[in-house]
Amino acid sequence: MSSKKHNATQASPSQPQPQPPNTIKDEVTHAMNEFQKGNHSEALNLAEDILFRHPNSAVAHGFVCFCHMKIVLSVRNNSSYAHLSLAETLKHIKISVESSKRAVELCPDSLYFRSYHANALFDLADHDSANAGFEAVIEACDAALAMEDPVLMEGFLENEERTRESQIEKLRTILRLFKMHSRHIIDTQYMENMKNEIQEVQDRKDEIEQSAIVARKNFEMGSRKLKNPKKETMETRVKAYWNNTMSMELKKDLLRIRIEDLKLHFAKNASPEAVAVAEEVMQAVEYVKISQNWKFSTCCLCNVRIFNTEWFAEHMKREHLRTLSYELRLLEPEIVIDLVNTTESRDWKPVDVVAAKKMMEDLSRNKHGDEGLHESKLFMNQKDWPYCQNSRRGAVIDKIRARLHVFLKIRCFVSNHFRGYMFLIMQMLKKQIPVQLLKEHYMNQTPLSVCLLDISELYCVLEFLDDLDNTCGLQRLYKSVNKDVVRGELCDAYHEKIVFNEDFSCVVFDKRMLRGELVVTNDGAAVASSADAEIELNDDECNDTSVNWLLKGSTDIGEQLKLWTSFRETSISQGKEFFKIYEAEFERIQNICEKKAQYLRELNVLQNLESICVKEDKRREDSGYTPVSYEYLLSEQRRQTERTNGDNFESDIIWNIFEETRVDSKIKLAIKKQIHKIISKLYKLDAIIRTTTIAMEQTGTKIVTIAAYDHRLIMVPLLKSFMLARLEELANEDAEEKSKAAREASTE
Repeated sequence: MSSKKHNATQASPSQPQPQPPNTIKDEVTHAMNEFQKGNHSEALNLAEDILFRHPNSAVAHGFVCFCHMKIVLSVRNNSSYAHLSLAETLKHIKISVESSKRAVELCPDSLYFRSYHANALFDLADHDSANAGFEAVIEACDAALAMEDPVLMEGFLENEERTRESQIEKLRTILRLFKMHSRHIIDTQYMENMKNEIQEVQDRKDEIEQSAIVARKNFEMGSRKLKNPKKETMETRVKAYWNNTMSMELKKDLLRIRIEDLKLHFAKNASPEAVAVAEEVMQAVEYVKISQNWKFSTCCLCNVRIFNTEWFAEHMKREHLRTLSYELRLLEPEIVIDLVNTTESRDWKPVDVVAAKKMMEDLSRNKHGDEGLHESKLFMNQKDWPYCQNSRRGAVIDKIRARLHVFLKIRCFVSNHFRGYMFLIMQMLKKQIPVQLLKEHYMNQTPLSVCLLDISELYCVLEFLDDLDNTCGLQRLYKSVNKDVVRGELCDAYHEKIVFNEDFSCVVFDKRMLRGELVVTNDGAAVASSADAEIELNDDECNDTSVNWLLKGSTDIGEQLKLWTSFRETSISQGKEFFKIYEAEFERIQNICEKKAQYLRELNVLQNLESICVKEDKRREDSGYTPVSYEYLLSEQRRQTERTNGDNFESDIIWNIFEETRVDSKIKLAIKKQIHKIISKLYKLDAIIRTTTIAMEQTGTKIVTIAAYDHRLIMVPLLKSFMLARLEELANEDAEEKSKAAREASTE
């Protein structure tokens, strides 16, 4: 009975196990001996047996994890288990993950078990990146490092030669290493995957847009291809009537359709299709009457109909498209917009640096005291730089100019990039021209300074720009944006022109149709203007183009409506696809801004550590001062941080520096190296933020564009159906009258 109670106590996850029962300890020791002898299978069997008999023992679960992790390590080291397949290795890893997780649940204060769990998660992410990430490793490490008073599970795999403090510090070092490696892998993979992601999204946008264009063309072509099941005799009769008998006034009147007549025409047919068409026509009339325009937009998400494109864009922004929080918007970089002209108008050619230096020195002799040089005497503003013939340098300079032009044209070059670009150039130029002289002539503020560099230095600048380009997928986005400009709106401005009269009782086709001008440029206005009334048309200008156009139409109004409905449903579906892309792009930019905030925080810590070292340097200039090592100062900073806020963030950064070096003369260099890495990452993140922002704007525009419709697309085919029926009726009446007259004449 007491044994059962004891086991129940052991099973409680909330209670730590300060030390395993002697029976488990002895069993684990025996199994460990077998493992160390190389009898891994036997040791695994013993471990499973121990777990079977002690299912609620953290030690038993921890030892099972230990055995499986050792086998995975053997696979990695190409030892006795190198023959295992990936599937078999993954099986061992997954068992170690579950076993260590259970051990932590049963004994949450054990630093050993938490380090095992972090190790197992790292192995899982390393071997199965498609289904597991290194974020879980960092989370597990942070949880372990946050423990103030961990236990070691005395008697379990401890090193008796080490003190408790040294064992804890060793485990924490292991955890920090796992965390550091995980962060490095995450950052590397993030940057590597970003370009592919941008490429895939842009390709998907092009696919959707192409399908939208095809859908619109299919609708328009489908309307034209619908066959008019009229006999050739009817066509002949209609054409003969049009060309030989029909007066100009009747032809003009045919172009003027009363809405009431249109309703009566469709009411003659009691079919559901006719009823639906009548409703569509009247709905269009009402909408156009309100908006005074044929065009309208329908939201693909809430189905609201809006008559102004700008209002619709505002609706999407207000109701559906998410925006960054105020805090994250502050992280958006400042765009450089005043250098486009420099890349287009100035000469980008190799400059003789020796002659340039002499020219600057000569110009500087005109300086008046502290006032500096007059603008006209600045080397930067001189039109005739000492150019030289060097085709290799010229070719690289041209590539740099082209890269800059793309960055600037698409508004992707930010102040951070410009500072990095100029810093790189100045670092190389100062080897040949004094920095003060360069600054005096504002050469630290113009991208043209690159023309003074030699070939190897030029390649460094080109590499800097190419690195940004490749990271953010600039070229792919630039091509896509240019394609949008060429393509223009999906709803073009060329239609058969129809307008309403002032009281909306009639819809009227443009009179120029009678002389063959079927399609004219127009702005979509739905009400006749005074200019329309002023159009003059003589009888001899009329031809049969418009009657041929009518005869190509179809009287199958049901099929016309089906095509229109199908087209709109397809557009709504495509709009939803674009919205999904917008959401994905928003998630991306939000994540990037959050990552940038993290890097800025890290940069701030590193700069603070650098300032601690700089202050120590100043103190060392005092002859009576006893120097203190940088290691001691940073260690004190670390201890103070841990005491005041318990934050591991700054502590981890200091630990990473110490992991690289503890030598006093190299610590400042290590800090500078870390700062440079962070700044390089920030350059890339700013580029990704800009391209993603541009891509989001592009997607938002596509959502607005694809939601745009024109009532004329359905009204014109329906009106043609009515007009053709009316024309046939007139032709039949004329034929009947002529037949009657012929009969009467024959009887006389």
